[in-house]
Amino acid sequence: MGLERAADGGQVIRIDVPVTVRAARVDEMRRLCELWGPKGMASRLRHLRRYFREQADGVQRGLVADFNGNPIGQLWVRLRHIDPAIEAGLPVVYVHTLVVMPEFRRLGVAEGLVRSASALAVERGCTHVSIGVDRPNEAARRLYAKWGFERYYESFDLRGDLVFMRREVFGCESREQLRREDPRSRIESGMDSGRLPEETFT
Repeated sequence: MGLERAADGGQVIRIDVPVTVRAARVDEMRRLCELWGPKGMASRLRHLRRYFREQADGVQRGLVADFNGNPIGQLWVRLRHIDPAIEAGLPVVYVHTLVVMPEFRRLGVAEGLVRSASALAVERGCTHVSIGVDRPNEAARRLYAKWGFERYYESFDLRGDLVFMRREVFGCESREQLRREDPRSRIESGMDSGRLPEETFT
């Protein structure tokens, strides 16, 4: 921990505690709901209950950004039963329900969650990560574009007015480079099937 002087003359405390990405736990469901704020709690609880049932069935996985034992962000990764229009003929994982506490935004937490989802995609042999964004949410679309996501499909149905974006899994460029250098080379994801290792980033 360090103490620095802020531009306005105040003090800034630097806390060197890493953020860890781990699997979501059903016992923290209410805390995950609270990441969105107090409105719509009942509806969000219903959604999360379904997500956790699907996690138990292996349909999707919940990822949590953990700071000092507290969830500060979450992302859900659909692994199976993905709409064929979203798959668009490619082996993809579909990420959704990305939220980070306001106090921890613009620190790389959201990107860390998306990169962890990409690692799950690699574990399952998928080549792409896809995400749906509400059409009016231009800020989110710009952010995903900054991370290399490209627009490829749009829908207006019961899910809402959505723009879908996708990208190849993170690190695919380095894997392809290794294959060109040595066709016998094989990149391991570092994950055993069914287990999400903790990933730490600052």
